[in-house]
Amino acid sequence: MESYDWKLSLPASVKFGMAGLLLICCTACGNQDGKKDIRDYYYPIRQLEDGMVYEYRSVGKDSLPPVYWYYRSFIEEDGVFLTATYYEHDLIPRQLAKEEMVSNGVIQNDLALFVTDSLGKQQPLNTDVLAGNIFPFKVSKEGGVFLYKIQISSPDEPHLVTTLIKNRRYVGDTTFVFNKKKLPSVAFEVKELVELDDKEQGGMEPQWEGREIYAKNIGLVFYEKQLGETPLTYALFDRYPMTVLEEKFKQMMSAENTYEQN
Repeated sequence: MESYDWKLSLPASVKFGMAGLLLICCTACGNQDGKKDIRDYYYPIRQLEDGMVYEYRSVGKDSLPPVYWYYRSFIEEDGVFLTATYYEHDLIPRQLAKEEMVSNGVIQNDLALFVTDSLGKQQPLNTDVLAGNIFPFKVSKEGGVFLYKIQISSPDEPHLVTTLIKNRRYVGDTTFVFNKKKLPSVAFEVKELVELDDKEQGGMEPQWEGREIYAKNIGLVFYEKQLGETPLTYALFDRYPMTVLEEKFKQMMSAENTYEQN
């Protein structure tokens, strides 16, 4: 199974003009090599310079709370970057990632994961990005697998090491309805394997399949994981500034305080 490992091909001294060129060169690239250029289906860098929250809601399971991703782009002298912060209903960041736009795709340079301890404090995990391939810019149905691989361990449990391996494969064009508009989209088949290496109790290797859909000029709008007989499915519900999410959190806290007083 062929895998692609993207490497930064521009020198560190590249200037802002080259960073801008990287964003607009899609038209010039075309599909002369027979591959489809899908860079416009990833998150819109120009629209995210001030930051934007993507709210995803569960499909078919109203009992599950929404999840939030806050994306913000940075167009700098040495490259084009995208930061992603993951929140749940309590608005506590549980994941921080930094991605970089390179000539042939998007790679993840840094990843920080956090867990909440018994005192309610955030504790960082040891995280190592082994293959940070996030999104390809050119694809074909006959192409290979795009590999993402990270390794995670806890300072409190150094004997337990978790390795996540995620393979993405482009399967074709599709459409997705968001805000009552049918958007051109691309679909990926996803296969994930989790290697649980416990030096005290042995290991496990659970695995599952899923799919992802990316809409043009928006980014990820749908993802699904087949966990046993029950799929875990989320779809993009809305996009808005961080101030809107902060106001939602204030209203939620106010409602909880009122309930406790009563």
